[in-house]
Amino acid sequence: MPYVAISEEILGIIMQAADFNAGWAYRHLDADEDWTAVTIPHDAMLYEPRHALAVSGLNSGWFEGRDYEYVKHFMPERDMAGSRMLLEFEGVYHHAEVWVNGEKAAFRPYGYTNFYVDLTDRVRFGEDNEIRVIARNADQPNSRWYSGAGIYRPVTLWTSPAEHIAVDGLFVRTIAADPANGTARIRVEVETTAAGSVHIEIADMAGGIAASVTQPCEAGVNRYEFGIADAKPWSVDHPELYVCTARYTTQHGDSDEAATTFGIRTLEWGSGGLLINGERVIIQGACIHHDNGVLGACAYADAEERKIRLMKANGYNAIRSAHNPCSKALLEACDRLGVLVMDEYIDHWYIHKTQHDYVDYFDEWWRRDLADMVMKDRNHPSVILYSTGNEVSETAQKRGIALTRAMTEYLHALDDSRPVTCGVNIFFNFLSSIGFGQY
Repeated sequence: MPYVAISEEILGIIMQAADFNAGWAYRHLDADEDWTAVTIPHDAMLYEPRHALAVSGLNSGWFEGRDYEYVKHFMPERDMAGSRMLLEFEGVYHHAEVWVNGEKAAFRPYGYTNFYVDLTDRVRFGEDNEIRVIARNADQPNSRWYSGAGIYRPVTLWTSPAEHIAVDGLFVRTIAADPANGTARIRVEVETTAAGSVHIEIADMAGGIAASVTQPCEAGVNRYEFGIADAKPWSVDHPELYVCTARYTTQHGDSDEAATTFGIRTLEWGSGGLLINGERVIIQGACIHHDNGVLGACAYADAEERKIRLMKANGYNAIRSAHNPCSKALLEACDRLGVLVMDEYIDHWYIHKTQHDYVDYFDEWWRRDLADMVMKDRNHPSVILYSTGNEVSETAQKRGIALTRAMTEYLHALDDSRPVTCGVNIFFNFLSSIGFGQY
């Protein structure tokens, strides 16, 4: 099996994201068959037979469901010893298991959330290492739409010094904006693992420096507020973007760096409707699933952007991710093109809609899933709304009403800058209230 050599010369001494999508191979799990070389994103379900007797029928496009294993070998150079290494999977469908050098390192049951696997104490520097991923999809039916299967979203290797800025540890929020005067005030949060100092720089997309500040920091989340002159607000008609870069220096002189794209925009909601930068915006939206037509579930950046461009060209200014968290590439496209996003968590809670859906894992995992969705979304100006579920008839029951409140309050505790909604179908709720399921 070929391997990829990862060197510190390539990754540098600061936090770096290395594309980890090449050099994989896959086959059916527990099958006596040869490995097939693939590049991630990869939808394994596309290569299964289709027939009229497929268990999930129309919902799966009449594809059969199978279980798979993926493998990749790589070799980090010896001089990288002491670095922290995290492997990010943006989406594996589903019941993902990640094994590192023969030891199970992670399990993530939901197929639509990104998750990280800490490789720091598991890899052997200067030697061959094996990453093995199990993705299951034989448990049909498990979805009401075409899910795809396997590692269908990108994989990234994050490397940083021992003392560093946490992955997803950089957050920018607009506190106030006055488009008429061209001024804004923002808050930047930087999560570091040790004390030191942080230099924060705000630049527009042309490279012009809009603000710069250096402040001391402690281990944990550090918050800084400062103003921006000549601020260009983000909106659906003028999707202006900025880059925030945080350069962290430890007390020992080591350094790390993180950057994120963001937009200057305020969001208000209430009796006056939805206000972006103080102006009312009428949402003209539509619902889109995560697949990309004949490409299956593969989340190629170009395909995700094409989908959003088509929506905007046909008069839409908003999309809803039906019925699961959308990809990072799709959010980035919405930021650039000026399309609003309702990111939705799931299609059900504790009442099954299909026999093998997420119900059995929901109670244990919903808090973790929602937290990861917020961490993915929070820097994106396009994301204006969270949805906790789609047509969940659980809202007709006392248990479901209490759960609705718990999930809403939990999301507001994680991110109080965006409203939270839930899809309620009156007919489904009626059936639920008299003891019938909708399927």
